Amino acid sequence: MTYLQQLFGNLNTRERQVLALGGVVLVVILVWALIWVPWHDELRRLRVQVPAKQATLLWMQEQAELATPLLSLQNRGAQNDVPLLTIVESTATNVKMRNMIRRMSPGEEEGQVKVWLTDASFDDWLLWLEQLRKEAVEVVSTTISRNEGGKVTIRMTLQRSV
Repeated sequence: MTYLQQLFGNLNTRERQVLALGGVVLVVILVWALIWVPWHDELRRLRVQVPAKQATLLWMQEQAELATPLLSLQNRGAQNDVPLLTIVESTATNVKMRNMIRRMSPGEEEGQVKVWLTDASFDDWLLWLEQLRKEAVEVVSTTISRNEGGKVTIRMTLQRSV
C-alpha cells in the first residue's frame, strides 16, 4: 500500500486530479452497473409478476368455492369392509387419475391415507372427489398449488366418513 501512496505522491497536481476524477467516475459507473440497473430490472420483473400472482390467487379462490361443496358432502351408504387404499386406487383408476398419484402413505391418525398428485387436472380431481364421496371417503385436509399449463399439484389426507 505504501508503494501506491508513494507513486501517487510522485505525481504532479494535474495528474492527481485526473486520477481522482477517474476514480470518482469509476465508482459512479460501478454503482450504476452493480446496484441501480439490477434494482430497476427486479422492479420491472415484479411489476409483471405481482398481477400474475394476483390472478392465480383469484383463480384458486374461485376453484376453492367450487370444491367446498364437494368436500363437505358425505355418503354413509358405502361398505366399511373394503380397505381405504383399495377404494382410493380403484376410484383413481376409474377417473383416470391413477397415473397422477406419486405417493400414498398412512396418515397421521389410524384410518387415514395421504395422497400426493402431480400434474393433475383440477377438473379431473373434482370428479375423483365425487367418486370418493360416493364411497364414503372424505378429504380431511388438502393443499393445492397451480403448475404450468393449468395443472395442479395436490397433497391431501383422506379418511372414511363417520
